[in-house]
Amino acid sequence: MKFRTTIILLIIAAIGAAYIFLYDRKQFRTEEWVQRQQMVLPDYKAGQINKIELKKEKDAIVLESTDNVRWRMLQPLQLRADRSEVNDILSQFEFLRKIGTIKEGETENFDLKDYGLDKPQIAVNLWMKKGAILKGTEEMTGVESKYTINIGDRLAAGQNTVYINIEGSKDVIVVPAKFLEKIDKNINDLRNKWAFEYDIDAIERIRLQSGSKEPIVCSRADQHWWVTQPISDRGDSERIRDILSELKNLKIAEADFVSDKKEDIAKHGLDKPRLTISIGSSAEGDVQSLLLGHSLDNRIYAKRDDESSIFFVHDVVLGDLDLEANDLRDKQLLRFDSIGTYGIEQVELKYPDTTLSMVKTKQYDWMITSPTRILADRDAVRDFVEKIKDLQIQLYVDDSGENLDNYGLGDSSVEVSVFRKIGEGETVKFMIGDSDPDGGLCYVRKDGEAAVYSVPTEKFYDVAKSGFIAFRDKLVLEFPKENAKEIIVDRDGETFICRKNEDGPIVKWTLTSPVNMEADINSVNQVVWNLSFLTVGKIIDLAAEDLGIYGLDSPGMKVSVVYEDSDSVTVHGDVISEKGDLTKPKEIVTKTLLVGGRLEPENEQSKYYAKFADEDMVFQIGWSDVRDYSVELVSKTLFKLDSSKTKSLQIKHPERELSFLKNNDNKWEMVQPENKLLKGNFADRIITAMNSLKAESIVQYSSEDLSKYELDQPLFSVTVGSGDSENSLLVGREYESNYFVMSKATGFVYIVRGKKIDDIIEECVSTEIK
Repeated sequence: MKFRTTIILLIIAAIGAAYIFLYDRKQFRTEEWVQRQQMVLPDYKAGQINKIELKKEKDAIVLESTDNVRWRMLQPLQLRADRSEVNDILSQFEFLRKIGTIKEGETENFDLKDYGLDKPQIAVNLWMKKGAILKGTEEMTGVESKYTINIGDRLAAGQNTVYINIEGSKDVIVVPAKFLEKIDKNINDLRNKWAFEYDIDAIERIRLQSGSKEPIVCSRADQHWWVTQPISDRGDSERIRDILSELKNLKIAEADFVSDKKEDIAKHGLDKPRLTISIGSSAEGDVQSLLLGHSLDNRIYAKRDDESSIFFVHDVVLGDLDLEANDLRDKQLLRFDSIGTYGIEQVELKYPDTTLSMVKTKQYDWMITSPTRILADRDAVRDFVEKIKDLQIQLYVDDSGENLDNYGLGDSSVEVSVFRKIGEGETVKFMIGDSDPDGGLCYVRKDGEAAVYSVPTEKFYDVAKSGFIAFRDKLVLEFPKENAKEIIVDRDGETFICRKNEDGPIVKWTLTSPVNMEADINSVNQVVWNLSFLTVGKIIDLAAEDLGIYGLDSPGMKVSVVYEDSDSVTVHGDVISEKGDLTKPKEIVTKTLLVGGRLEPENEQSKYYAKFADEDMVFQIGWSDVRDYSVELVSKTLFKLDSSKTKSLQIKHPERELSFLKNNDNKWEMVQPENKLLKGNFADRIITAMNSLKAESIVQYSSEDLSKYELDQPLFSVTVGSGDSENSLLVGREYESNYFVMSKATGFVYIVRGKKIDDIIEECVSTEIK
């Protein structure tokens, strides 16, 4: 029976061994399986290890992980371990190949002492986490599973290999010596070099305790950061994230570790730290704290509160984090999403005596609905919304909420509300008080909060305080330009009247005063088009009591336009109303613009005060508007000579007098100072030069009192004859590098650029006549 039983047990063992062999081979491809048998630990997986012991002759380092992510040193110190260093050690065993094997049964006088393995220089114990299967152990019975690797001497030849032994086997394995270098680590190698370890997005609390001061606490809620101590206010999320990023990247060099002795904590000022930084994540109880103590040169002694290690950090850390609570408060006064006014439907400003309400229309214009109904200035509304959205807090003035009247934030404040949807609650709401003594800042307060802040006044405060006149549409006059019938301009002591003539197929304008002649249509259009869509720069006063302060009691210019009201239309030359009443004539409207003084008298491009004669409102117009109204209403071209019809040319100058006539062959002959046929085109060049003359301005619309321009006895003259008529260019005295010039045909006195006149004089006086 005993023999039979033994045979059966041997068969069962053989079957089990065969199963294990075949099972193992099934897990890998044949080639891979063969390669893995060349590994020192063919079944080893780095991810299965959760505890390491590096045992040397005099000491041991024990490392452990509870989550397979973070590692801690348990011996000889309680420290966080460097995960990358630990993973490097673990990976050495996963890929450690045999160079050779010395088996006990195959070696005469085999002794582990000969290989330095009786007292190994390093013994490595690797514990597997529960649930991992290690062949050759009794994991299933509850015995702890581990690998033990003993490391002995290097081979004498070349020193590039080392002997190792796996506990449970007497075989000696030869492996590359680089393996020993990779796992022979000390405390400094294995300690964690980062002051903090965290995911920024998982942090929900940061606490800064500076000495005995009240701590600053910031907490995250709904993706926003808030200062919760010693005040309660929205935090500067960007600044707080920058601090978290700086702390996350705070790495300690190995040379900066000073001491691991608890007795040195007080010595370096870490028993009463000057600054304590605490970072808390969403995990309960997961708080990391860094203590900063005394300074040495440009470095500061520091330690974590959960470790005894003392190390140096750069003093810039203290400089960046030695903060007041206000440093971490949100500097942006209001937060709401919009692009211009896109997404905003209503803006309301409440004053002690009135409410200004503006709503967006379906056409995306803005309409003032209170205190009166009128179009709002779309650009002004957009700029105001953009400005308040970007307001940056300059000073945190008062958090008590007890002195609001001192800042104009009591009953006299302006209450500003912005609505996403009409009829729904405010998107944002805040109050505007007084400006500070210097005028560069003003006081504001957010609705529902006690804190008083100051913000810049630029392009914001005056607009809010001005109310209706700041937001009213700046278009003060509009009519179809083709409806204009007459313009009247009073300036420089002269009255210019232009009337439209629509009798012919082409619309023409005629200047009827101060002279009667055809007007320059481009110049007339310049005035009409400006007035037909007159948009002012700013409204100054809705009902000015003293026009004198604006120079409007005696305006320097008056510009009137007479036009047909666009409410009526013309059909086949008959005037009817839109309702078709043929008996009702068109309404003729006259609007007169009064132009007063400059806002900046010394600046030629300054804006001007202006108003309409029949309205009380005073506003600003630009210098370009005044330039349009100052345009000459007749052509500034002095001559339109037809050289083919000219018959005579006379030139008079103190140095030279010349006379020319065209002969029957239509060729020019000189008749004074001598008679000869001209070979060149001298006469035609002079006529062409005269046609090119264009005045800078018209000084006088008559030929009276020419002596003040020295045109009664001109310095130079050119007379051109064409049949029974002739025209003359008379040049008088110089005026600011220009000349006073007269055209005999118009009788007007012009100012012409000096260079143009000098070129003609030079041509006439110096050219050799051939």
